[in-house]
Amino acid sequence: MIPTMKRREFLTAAATIGLTPRGVALSTPTWQAGVATIDITPESSLWMAGFARRTQPSQGIAMPLHAKALALKCGRQPTAVLVTVDLLGVTARITGRVAALVQRRHRIRRADLLFNASHTHCGPVVDEQLSVAYDLSPEQWAAIRAYTVQLEDKLAAVIGSAVSGLRPARLGYAQGEALFAANRRVKFTPQGPVDHSVPVLRVDGAEGAPLAVVFGYACHNTTLQDTFVRYHGDYAGVAQAALEQRHPGTAALFVAGCGADANPMPRGTLELVEAHGTALADAVDRALKAAAPIDPSLRTAYGNGDLPFAGEAARERWRSQLDIDEVYMRRHAALMKAAITRDGRLPTAQPDPVQVWRLGSGLTLVALGGEVVVDYAFRLAREYPERRMWVAGYSNDVFGYVPSVRVLREGGYEGGDAMIYYGRPGPFAEAVEELIIGEVRRLTGDR
Repeated sequence: MIPTMKRREFLTAAATIGLTPRGVALSTPTWQAGVATIDITPESSLWMAGFARRTQPSQGIAMPLHAKALALKCGRQPTAVLVTVDLLGVTARITGRVAALVQRRHRIRRADLLFNASHTHCGPVVDEQLSVAYDLSPEQWAAIRAYTVQLEDKLAAVIGSAVSGLRPARLGYAQGEALFAANRRVKFTPQGPVDHSVPVLRVDGAEGAPLAVVFGYACHNTTLQDTFVRYHGDYAGVAQAALEQRHPGTAALFVAGCGADANPMPRGTLELVEAHGTALADAVDRALKAAAPIDPSLRTAYGNGDLPFAGEAARERWRSQLDIDEVYMRRHAALMKAAITRDGRLPTAQPDPVQVWRLGSGLTLVALGGEVVVDYAFRLAREYPERRMWVAGYSNDVFGYVPSVRVLREGGYEGGDAMIYYGRPGPFAEAVEELIIGEVRRLTGDR
């Protein structure tokens, strides 16, 4: 952690940075916004998600984990809610059950409900996500299932709290920059692409008091490694906490970007977590001073594309080339056998949620399922140069890695090998990139 004296000096300086600096007040309130936060830290020791190499369950709490909800409404348009969680990921089963609850209680449509996970590797396993990676007893899986039920109840509750707290607000958008993300596929592309942008949505109350700040970054939330076994939000958790401490009464929500092929650098210690989180919070604060107002318009759309898996011949070549411990191969084979017994065949495609929110006349938030590589963010920015494109991964269902054609052809962990741990039958076919981009075009009304 940051030494005590430096921390005091830092917080004193940070407290002078305001969300509404002189001369950049946003326009007259034309939106309504509500925000809520709930603690989702497990009350007991659970296996922690993300690293197959871990050898023990959680051993305490280094930083609480939270779910946060931001409800937005303008005019007669339906209310939309962004939900962020300090977890490795959510699954389609979790978000589907929560969406059904919320629709019954608040009449919020699926297109108006967006879930995003920070991808911290220091949170609990949820549902049966990445089950091939973990050697757990039936009792441990039962505890995870019990926590997952509690999590779903809490997500529905925090959404309800945000919706019930709607009040007049102003929205603004800006973009900053943080430089600690580095492309991690150096074996294939030593100078590979990386996205250092920090998109920021600023939400002010009618009197100018800050209600919420939403910010993103495209980088794995993995500063802490497999030997760290306490609950922690990693750099994204530190950045959120720093912003909330600097701006009392403000909720800070982190939206994970297309960072499947990027790691924080350097990494490995709590000191580095603090450094990266502080750097990200500083980038947000700098950007907030230049936030441009967003006019009151919100259009939402949601779709599910089917991403085809590679055919049998390609799948067998893939399996023969994998350099993965035999224990994971055995678990994966057992899952595939169970799928054939249950359905008569292996799945041929992966449902992939794609969601588009168009805020005002210029800002488009695209939320993609899975661990999405950075190529998608760059391609959508090129295809829509007249718009401000905010592209998020880890949204609505984290079912595996989503490579571009480039990464798929290069191969490696993000290109297909990680599908073993996610319990998928093999790598994707090369059609996935065009299918995803085509679905974005359809949902934005451009096809």
